[in-house]
Parts: sequence; structure tokens; C-alpha cells
Amino acid sequence: PRHDGGRVEMTAMNTIETPRGGQYQIRLPDGSKVWLNAASKLIYPVSFNGRGQRVVELSGEAYFEIFKNKLQPFVVKSKNQEVTVLGTHFNVNTYDDEPNTKTTLLEGSVKVNEAVLKPGQQSILAGGKINVIPADLTETMAWQKGDFVFKNEALESIMRKICRWYNVEVIYVGKIDTKQTFSGQISRNKNISEVLKALESSGTLKFKIEGRKIRITN
Repeated sequence: PRHDGGRVEMTAMNTIETPRGGQYQIRLPDGSKVWLNAASKLIYPVSFNGRGQRVVELSGEAYFEIFKNKLQPFVVKSKNQEVTVLGTHFNVNTYDDEPNTKTTLLEGSVKVNEAVLKPGQQSILAGGKINVIPADLTETMAWQKGDFVFKNEALESIMRKICRWYNVEVIYVGKIDTKQTFSGQISRNKNISEVLKALESSGTLKFKIEGRKIRITN
């Protein structure tokens, strides 16, 4: 606590961190709900009372359902980005190993840095610039519903998700085209071998599990 002219201000912070393969649901002090994806971290104050804004910090990915309070906007800070909301449902993907930060709005309204999103839109922050596109909500929200959904998604992007969820590393053997794309849907509750078999059946690659490593060959 910080003493300020007789007034005591609490600055205690909570940190929730999920491991690879873990997922967690949090209820914030204002009643807002947050679903935290694997390998993610959320920092938030023990109380939002007496603050002009409700500020949280995110690394990784989370889906937010924010309790509406016009007097106290909600702010999600992540690398090079601030999302400002009043009350809304949205998803932020800001993993360090992803090339860009994606913010997807399901309902309500948010401001991402200076861009205002409408429901069904996604902002992509890359190289300091924000681009707004129509969102694929099925693909974006698959993780929260317990699925992998790939729609013409590059191998390297798919493998980042698989490595995070199953806590494995990937090794590309020989000349593998990591930009080749795959489509499909499978539950994240399935064994990793079933997920890799599904990828094998839709392409020309071979996936071999060796301990905590996945070896990919042609």
C-alpha cells in the first residue's frame, strides 16, 4: 500500500500464468470474465476501486467478456498495443512467437490504439501499423471452445499452436515448405498423435513423435 496524505492506496497486483497445455478462466474484481489460453499471462490489480481506468496486462492469448462501466474504461495492454473498451466481448492474440498481434471483436466496440473495431472485425498489428479486416470468428474462437480450426493455415503457424498446447518442440528435417497450408478441425482434447495423423492425411508430410519433439519430414 502507498500512503498518500492519509489516504491508503492499494497497488497489489495479481498474476495468473498458464503453462503450455493449460487453460484458465478468471473472474476479475469487477465481475468481468477472462479465458486465458495456454502459455499466457495476465496481470491485474486486486481491486479496480478508485482508479480512472481498469487496466490489465496480457502476454499470450485471452478472450474477454467485460462488465460495462462507462465511468471506468477497461484497458488491455500488450506489446505495442492498447485496447480500450467500455463493455464488450473480444479476443487478443499477442504471443511473443507470433509475427503480429491480432485483436478480434465479437460484440460491442473497442479501440485498438487509434483504430475502432466493429463486431466481426479483426485488427492486425504488424511493424507498428494496424490493418483492419473481416474476422473469421470460428477460427479465432476455436481455442476457447476446445478445438483446433485450421483454414488454409500455414504449417509453421499450425505447429506453433500445437507446440504451445502439447508442450513439444518441432524439428523440420530437410527442405520443408513451412508456408504450405492445411485445413481441418479437431478437438484439443485429442491425443497429439491423432492431431498429427489428421495433418498427415491431408498432405504429403510425415510426422514422428520422439519424446517431446516432433520431427517433420517429406
